[in-house]
Amino acid sequence: MPGPFTHIYTARRVSEFLGDPDRVTNDFIRPEDDPLGDTQALLDELLKDMDPRVCGEKMQAWPKFTALGANGPDLFFFLQDYNVTAIPSDEIMLAMSLLYYLDDQGRLDDPYEGLLAILGEVSDTLAAILSFIVKLDKIWKKFLEIWDATIGPIMDAAGQLIDDATGGLLSALGQAFTQLKNDLLGLVAEEALSSADIFAWFSLKMRKGFDEQAFLWSDMAHYRRTSIVPARMIARARTMMASDVELEREHGDQLLAFALGWVCHIGTDVVAHSFVNEQSGGPFRTHWQRHHLIENHMDAWNYEQTMPGGSLEPDDFCGWKDTYPGLNQSALYFALQIPQGIDGLPQADKQGALRQPLPDGDDRASKKERTDLLDTDGALPLWLAETIVGVFVDVYAHPDEGGSEELHKRLGEGEQPHPRNLLGQPFQDALHTGDGLLGKWLAALGVDNVGIAFDDLRKIVAPDPPMTIPEGFPSPWEVQTAYRFMLSWFKRSFVSQFDMDKPQRPKVFTPPESDVTNIVSDFSGPPDFSGVNPDDDPLSQLCEALAAIIDSIVKTIEDIGQFIYDLVKTALSAATWPAREALYDGITLPAWGLSESLRRVLVHMAYLMPQSEMLWPNGEMRKPSEIDLEVITLGHTVDSAFKQALAAAWDPLGNLDDDPALLNEGVREPLGAQFPWLPVRETKSRKVVEYTRPWGFPDRTNDSDIQKAGNYLEGPLTVGGPYPSNTMPNRLLRTDAPSSNAGRSAFERAGCPFDTDIFARAFVLHRGTEYGQDRFRGTNPLGDPIVFSTYLIGQIANNPRLTSSFNLDADRGYGYLCWDWDRSDAAPTEVDGRQHAYRSPRQLPEGADAWIPPAPVAFGTNAIYANSQPLQLHYPGRTCRETGDQG
Repeated sequence: MPGPFTHIYTARRVSEFLGDPDRVTNDFIRPEDDPLGDTQALLDELLKDMDPRVCGEKMQAWPKFTALGANGPDLFFFLQDYNVTAIPSDEIMLAMSLLYYLDDQGRLDDPYEGLLAILGEVSDTLAAILSFIVKLDKIWKKFLEIWDATIGPIMDAAGQLIDDATGGLLSALGQAFTQLKNDLLGLVAEEALSSADIFAWFSLKMRKGFDEQAFLWSDMAHYRRTSIVPARMIARARTMMASDVELEREHGDQLLAFALGWVCHIGTDVVAHSFVNEQSGGPFRTHWQRHHLIENHMDAWNYEQTMPGGSLEPDDFCGWKDTYPGLNQSALYFALQIPQGIDGLPQADKQGALRQPLPDGDDRASKKERTDLLDTDGALPLWLAETIVGVFVDVYAHPDEGGSEELHKRLGEGEQPHPRNLLGQPFQDALHTGDGLLGKWLAALGVDNVGIAFDDLRKIVAPDPPMTIPEGFPSPWEVQTAYRFMLSWFKRSFVSQFDMDKPQRPKVFTPPESDVTNIVSDFSGPPDFSGVNPDDDPLSQLCEALAAIIDSIVKTIEDIGQFIYDLVKTALSAATWPAREALYDGITLPAWGLSESLRRVLVHMAYLMPQSEMLWPNGEMRKPSEIDLEVITLGHTVDSAFKQALAAAWDPLGNLDDDPALLNEGVREPLGAQFPWLPVRETKSRKVVEYTRPWGFPDRTNDSDIQKAGNYLEGPLTVGGPYPSNTMPNRLLRTDAPSSNAGRSAFERAGCPFDTDIFARAFVLHRGTEYGQDRFRGTNPLGDPIVFSTYLIGQIANNPRLTSSFNLDADRGYGYLCWDWDRSDAAPTEVDGRQHAYRSPRQLPEGADAWIPPAPVAFGTNAIYANSQPLQLHYPGRTCRETGDQG
């Protein structure tokens, strides 16, 4: 996915675009565009109730429903529907639903500890990493309690005057200990995350050749019947909007806003993923970590460009604000927060909480106010969750399971499998037979008396749905829980706790006439280290020792007022300024620089969101920009700041690949380049190691021998995207670039990937004239995301003939529709992670267990991998139409 900010921002610009009759006609295209073709014509009967102006108004009337829909398919990344037999996915969702209920009731001291207990059932590796970090965070909080009880009151009592007078000594002391925490966390994170391919855990199941039985619902939402899902939502919204019941009509408006936001997600993904694919060297399926890296920097850049003087239109709802200066500090979750109990709220309160100006002080009162202002919770309305599940059943279930028979006949795809990782109705029914699971997870969460009967608790955390849930489909309460989990993740991702201001340089002061008092004489003895537990790990002992040192400072101060007086006298003495300057240059600044180097490495591994530049009031740098413009400029690699950071960062286990050849690649031309590349592997091995250098283009492996360092392309070759070198992300958010309705029609009627490749060469690379491509002057016939999303809204809402669904990852090439592997006709013999039998692809993809790694080739060979022949795939329910030359 392009990042959530880009999705939300695009949908908001689409809502404005739709409302302007000078820029968008009743056909949902621009006045200067070529006319719609016969198969694209909109139905007047549908259009009269849902023209561009109505659609734009509904999106703007319910901006949070629009924003949530704009992230809609990505919501299902937070559904714990793993294709692993050992993971009880429904039980995990039940435990998380219980967790959020208990948190709402104020029954949990720290809900993240409960989340840790739950995630321990999912992945021992992930849980171990999270457990260590949470443990360290708890130690740090205890340390800060002592700090706040000692130095904190001094700062509060003496005010900013003391800190200013001392040249920032007290703040620097706090920053020094914050520095320790950041360095330790950075070391832990860098070593843990660079020694294992964490993102591979979430890679696409079709990469292994599995069929839809193994798909996660996030896979389905991006790879199967992508246009049909919002079309069914819009159809339901029409019915609700015509109701005689006022609340039902309001739900219809909200559902329409949500569905139109979902269409914007499709339009943005189809085009923006082709941009990312060009820069990545291939789709998410084969370059998962590099995709995350590029998309994080794209999102941060786009957010930053909404500031005054930026290249994008400001947006107070989700864009740059003075006290939300970067995406990692944006509190973006406010844009998705549907207020709890929305139906019972006064009309004015149904829009939910919005971001408020934040205090900038470091005193305890300011920190508490900041925390309070950033704290908000939301809930997905049950009716909306039920609607989403109902649409999924309509679209993906077999007719004998409740799926739409009319739809399945119209699509003509035959019997298509669907996910089977969740239990569906049998799990829901089992909850009625006993309280074992609820009791188990209440105990795990440390709650011995929930205060209500177990059956009443079940009705709250796992209410019975109004329909029968087929095997593999989520229950509505599971969709609600995924929404809460998404908010939790957003709160950790978009309110950064792992960054640090660059300490300001000490100031020079005129010395007073009095002598310098020796503060050291105020201390009456060594610290008491009896609280350091020798059985704890070394890191814990270190933090405990630091806590003892701070504690000893307070215990040995005879008079706080005298301490402040002496401290001020010492700091004001001109004799101390050279020493403070030396300490700053020799210790404080290098320590901060090392921490920032660690951040840059983690940012370039896609584990942290890049921060934007901030300045102190005097113009001195407070936080450097970590947005790597080279990473998001097509054809470029990485900037010089990251090269320096990679050289300076800690990597004692040698997990990162800092080969200079990966950092100095020159500028590539992606438009028309050979595409796509396979993931980077160890030489003559199936092991993917691209996660150790996601900043490097995948045409080169990690082998030090240039004669063995060449990677392979995945055949057959395709057109990756429509954008030339030096294109930047803000270009994608324009509305004035040319598009072609004739080109759109061609891509939509493609019968197979072969057809799509022909149309891409015709309309993107302008080869030949047989399809009218000579009348199109651009290279992106679908249009940039705002323009393409606008067109798609018209088609999906008002053209019942539309059955085409684009692949949202632009997987394999630009403009590809939803595709599947050509599979063996033999009886299924292979099994997926839950032991479901499936028919194997005729040509194994690179992620399949039996895939044969190729022999090493020299860098620059640009060899095309083909074990016996290139990959074979098709569009379900369609056959090839074109007969042209594929070369």
